Order: sequence, then structure tokens, then C-alpha cells
Amino acid sequence: MEGLQKQPLMADVSLKVNDMYELSIVSYNMHGYNQGIQCLRDLMLNGSKDNDIYMLQEHWLTPSKLDRFNYDCPGYLTYGSSAMGSAVESGPLYGRPFGGVMILVNSKLYKCTRLLSADERYVAVIVGNLLLINTYMPCVGSINRQLIYEEVLQKIALCIDDYSHLVVIIGGDFNVDLNEVNPASNLLNQFTKEKGLARCDELFAGPYLSTYYNESLMCHSNIDFFLTSSAAAITEFNVIDPCLNLSDHRPVIVSCCCRVDRTSYSDVNNFNHLSKDSNISYLRWDRADLTQYQEFCRLQLSEIMQDICDAEKHDVSNDMIDSLYDKLVNALLSSADRSVPKYCKNFYSL
Repeated sequence: MEGLQKQPLMADVSLKVNDMYELSIVSYNMHGYNQGIQCLRDLMLNGSKDNDIYMLQEHWLTPSKLDRFNYDCPGYLTYGSSAMGSAVESGPLYGRPFGGVMILVNSKLYKCTRLLSADERYVAVIVGNLLLINTYMPCVGSINRQLIYEEVLQKIALCIDDYSHLVVIIGGDFNVDLNEVNPASNLLNQFTKEKGLARCDELFAGPYLSTYYNESLMCHSNIDFFLTSSAAAITEFNVIDPCLNLSDHRPVIVSCCCRVDRTSYSDVNNFNHLSKDSNISYLRWDRADLTQYQEFCRLQLSEIMQDICDAEKHDVSNDMIDSLYDKLVNALLSSADRSVPKYCKNFYSL
């Protein structure tokens, strides 16, 4: 990286094409939204340095509650998913909530940020020349743990292969110590070898705090990692121990070099993820004219269907898929705007 002038992302920065910036990325298992949000706020407001991107695991939120990140983390784009979807659909909730992954990206990076994929176990986002993947792997005792591990790694591998020109950074809770020998660690170590990934904790001299600890059980381990395809892009690694942390995991931080190589992505990719402080509107489907909505959708989707049929006659590229996706989203949005009333949700401080 010699010869490249790196600069931190400042509040008044104007991102320029081919400029190099130094970004700070935090991976943090919240162990529940209510347990982790205070630590997250503290990192955002009182951290020793501005953190540009947060990879969060185990927020435990249901799909309808994911917008809490928008209100509690203003100034960040939110990309993620809930693992509680099936539980909500099956009936009344009971037992402890579980899972969920989220990536928060400083809104100053919105012009060079794009969502690729969001699943129960991982979420992938492009920021500049970085392919960022946040993952939460199944723990010991999970049903079909090895099969889930293999499935998630296969999906991540496809993502890496499709964007092999980008610098890959994978962070999260892998629920396995890579220094131990067991089926899960063997699978992950083989994956890192095949994809040419390096462990960020091995790039710098330690020692570091353990990433997981449980005072009541008097146990600790290292199961939260960062992996990268470019060791030269990583400039710092650390595990910190915030005072306000109620989770049983410690935040893991890396600093890396990011090149802004595109002026912007389609607004459709970011419109629903940009955090705003005021007047966030919600669709009132209970008062919608569903007949009109279906008719608008039919008219617009029939045109898109023809485009899809035409695309199948040619070699399908990533840009073509992105274009069709944008058309589909725009069709649904415009149909909803014409047929579904909106309202602004009010929150009260109790």
C-alpha cells in the first residue's frame, strides 16, 4: 500500500473516485438487542475513534422490529435480516429469541455502498472495493450444525467467486475456535485455505483478550474472527472490553484501506436502508385498495416478465440481473404509492 495516501472518513468528507480511505470495522455479538444496544451506542458516541462499519450478530429481533436500528443508530445505513421469521409465522412466540445479523454502514458511504445478499446466517455488502460479509454460525449442540455450516460457507463462497475482484473481509461469530481440531473448525480452516483468506488476528502481534467470556461459568474462548483476502489492506486489529458491555462477547475491531472506485450505486439499493431522524413513513396495508394494487402490479410486472424472457436468450450478467431487480423493486414501490396510504409512526419517551 505504499504510495497511497490514506485518510480517515471525516464528517465533512466528499468521497472521490479512486481515493483511498482508512475505515474502521467492528464485529460484535450483541447477545440480544437490549443487552447490546447500550454498548453499541457507546462505541458510536464515545469510541476512541470513529467506527465506520458495524457487523452485528444475535440481535434477536423479529422482522417487524428491525427498524429499531434506524431509530437507535441515526446516521447509519442498515442491512440485515432476522432469524425469527419462521417462528413468527408459526404462531405465538415462546421461549428465548435467537439469531439475526445486521451490518451498519456510515451514511457518508451510501454512494459507494450496495447490498448483495441478506440471509438468516449472513449478510453481504459492497463498500467501495470491499466485499464485507457478516456471519453468525451455529453453535455446538445446534441441530444439523455441520450441514448448516456447509450451506452457509457455500453461499459465501459463491458470493466471493462472483466478486473476486474485490477485497474480501469476513467478520462475525463463527462459534468455533480455529486453533482447535473438530469438524466445524476443520471445515472453516479448509474454506479459508481454498479461498486464500488470512486471519486478521494473526497479522499483528498479540496477545489479545478473549472474544467470548462468561463470568458465571468461568469460561472464555476465541470464536469471533475477521478473515481477509488481502493482508496488505488490514492496518490494525484489536479486541476491546467496553465498560457498558452487557453481552458475553467482546467487540473485535479491524482497520482497513478502502478505495472508492464508483461514484454511486442505484438509489434503489439504498433507499430503504438510509437512516433518518424524522418522518419515517409506513405503509398501511390494512387500509390499502388491494384490487387497485394488484392491477398496477400486473401491468408493470408483465412488462418486466417480457424483459426476463428476452434476457434468457442472451448471456445473463450481473449488471443485467441488477437492472431487472431495480425494475422489479420500482414496480412494487410505485404500485404501493398509488394504492396504499402511509402514516408516520410516533414514539414516546416513557
